[in-house]
Amino acid sequence: MAGIDNLRIPSTEEARAMQKLSAKKRSENIKQKKIFKEAIAERMGFDDFNTMIDNLIERAKENDKSFEVLRDTMGQKPKEDINLSGEINNAYKELSVEELKKLAGG
Repeated sequence: MAGIDNLRIPSTEEARAMQKLSAKKRSENIKQKKIFKEAIAERMGFDDFNTMIDNLIERAKENDKSFEVLRDTMGQKPKEDINLSGEINNAYKELSVEELKKLAGG
């Protein structure tokens, strides 16, 4: 059964291997994004790009989704961090196995 009892701290070698793999993946992602951007820039001329931006700005005035795309593209996307804390209120926590079986009809 997986749980907190099964957690362990990785050894130094394991931690280094995980960091190396993570750095490699991050590097690959950066290269892919660069290739994608270059391919778009190659196929899209300056006039096409300006026309697309003008259209996006006009649509953003009327459409929430277009506004979000424009905002996010400008680097103004708000953080989406969700922090939950607290305790789960379990009304059955204090009951014994026998009492739980009775409640379940067994």
